[in-house]
Amino acid sequence: MFFWVWAMHEGKIVVFPPPYSTESEASEYGFRHLGSNFEVASLTTRDVAKATRTIKRTVFDRTDNLDLALQRAKHKLPEGKEVT
Repeated sequence: MFFWVWAMHEGKIVVFPPPYSTESEASEYGFRHLGSNFEVASLTTRDVAKATRTIKRTVFDRTDNLDLALQRAKHKLPEGKEVT
């Protein structure tokens, strides 16, 4: 399992790659950079596109807002990191 940090910001989905290997690492990143306004998704993929699709599906399931779920998601990398 891989743990992805994501949040809603200004009406958009923001995913914070790369994934973390433990939930506590992901939560620590979220609390340090986002306060309490984030979620950690436990997914079976390291692929950012696949993770984003899964997170968008979660948003749709919760909100029934197809427009929101289909909006382009932002991907915010920590400084000095690359998507791998």
